[in-house]
Amino acid sequence: MASTGSLITKKVIAYSLKDLLKTTPYQKISIKDIMSHAEYRRQTFYDHFTDKDDLIVWIYQQELTEIVQHFVTYDHWTVIIKRLVDYFEKNQVFYQKTLLESYVFDAQLSNQLEHFIYYLLTHQTNQHDLPYKPKETATFFAFAITGTIKDWLFHDCQLSKGAITELITNQLTVLLPSNKTDISVL
Repeated sequence: MASTGSLITKKVIAYSLKDLLKTTPYQKISIKDIMSHAEYRRQTFYDHFTDKDDLIVWIYQQELTEIVQHFVTYDHWTVIIKRLVDYFEKNQVFYQKTLLESYVFDAQLSNQLEHFIYYLLTHQTNQHDLPYKPKETATFFAFAITGTIKDWLFHDCQLSKGAITELITNQLTVLLPSNKTDISVL
């Protein structure tokens, strides 16, 4: 696990890139630009990342882990879905500009969602009552939700946060019949 100082440094570098993306296309941002904006030496970037793509992978992985995996054992799953949708809407520009530049988004989000859905299927339902295989079902729904979120982002989040949250939640509720959705948490 990274030290606290290392994590803070990585987050500052990540924030710098995200801030630059508000006004500059991804391809026009250099490592020098990122580090100048962060007010760190250029070498500090290379102490943590190999290139911009490595930074993008880290951002996807770190931020999605903080939203999904850190809460899976104690927050209701619908709260996690809402938090995920809120996060993507807040970071819409970042994702719109990086999705076309990096192939890793699908893998990172699908992986996080697959683990999350698998956890729901194996810990919040009676596995013996399931008419389907949890692993394959989790994989299928993870890819479906990833595609839904990408489409939503590419269409400027035209569907409201509430509507996209409800769409995803309703699909997952079908999988968890013994765990009906508590609308009050949405």
